Amino acid sequence: MAKLGIGIVGLRMGYGHFLQCKDLPHATLAGVCDLDSDLVEKTKKEFEVPVATTDFDELVASDKVDIVNISTPDYLHCEQTLKALEAGKHVLVEKPMACTIEECQQMVDAARKNDRKLMVAQVCRFHGFFEEVHNWATDGTFGDIYFIETSYLHNYEKIPGFDGWRYDPEKRHVLVGGGCHAIDLVRWFGGDVISVSALSNHFNIPVQQIDDMWILNLQFANDVIGRVTVSAGCQRPYNIDLKVWGTEGTFEGDNTNPTAKMSLRQVSYNRWLDLPAERFTKALAAEMTHFVDCIVNDETPLIDGVDGAKTVATAWAAIESSRNGGAVVEVQNEF
Repeated sequence: MAKLGIGIVGLRMGYGHFLQCKDLPHATLAGVCDLDSDLVEKTKKEFEVPVATTDFDELVASDKVDIVNISTPDYLHCEQTLKALEAGKHVLVEKPMACTIEECQQMVDAARKNDRKLMVAQVCRFHGFFEEVHNWATDGTFGDIYFIETSYLHNYEKIPGFDGWRYDPEKRHVLVGGGCHAIDLVRWFGGDVISVSALSNHFNIPVQQIDDMWILNLQFANDVIGRVTVSAGCQRPYNIDLKVWGTEGTFEGDNTNPTAKMSLRQVSYNRWLDLPAERFTKALAAEMTHFVDCIVNDETPLIDGVDGAKTVATAWAAIESSRNGGAVVEVQNEF
């Protein structure tokens, strides 16, 4: 079969996608697009990409491009996704899916209308070790899961983004743009969040303008509960934590340390078992490989538009809760 052509939009974030996806078995890199003409030219020469442009419309119009990988700033995701879908392209859009619930709905509707695949690039689900823990959580190793905790801890002092877009409250919300990593991860283990109660404050990065510390308490179905911690200004190294508590075992680990730990009832609840934990390695390639396979086999992606929208909706329910002193807010899960 002919390989599907991938067009990557946004080479600052997208360059990592580019490097990891240049040798996929069923897809090839067919195009790049960025406003930085020098970066476009450099990438074109380095990899001999057929389509290299600063014009997004030119990229999505090319018959060499079947899949558009949108790796641009958050506030551009909706507009660019809609254009790509209307042009008949499948779309892999970087997280967060979009800035608002309304934008997510537009993207879901466009994917349905044009019968194209839409997937949100929530890379934690393709971290090999997190995948293994997810298998343990679903195959009975941990028994009945009753509590899941995640965190996204990242200092944005020196990464304001092009033209400072990450500090502009009209273009990015901390909880939606960064916290979606932790929210998506907890949802992957717990399922749809029914309701949320949240508190937040702002002690770091004054120019960021939005609260940068968040605590979310989550209610899932079947009495399962969860907690998410998000910080975008903490004085500590970057980290995404995961804790899973079940009736037969408990797991604690993250995406940066080489080891994790697990306690199992069948061994002893009084001791931890040390586990080797791989880093992200080629998670971006695994992400794109999954999406390509879904297109080829006409299957629903692991994080389709509806699932991506639910993560954004959970974040906005938490924002509403914080604005109302931690009141419980129901989460929209119908898209």
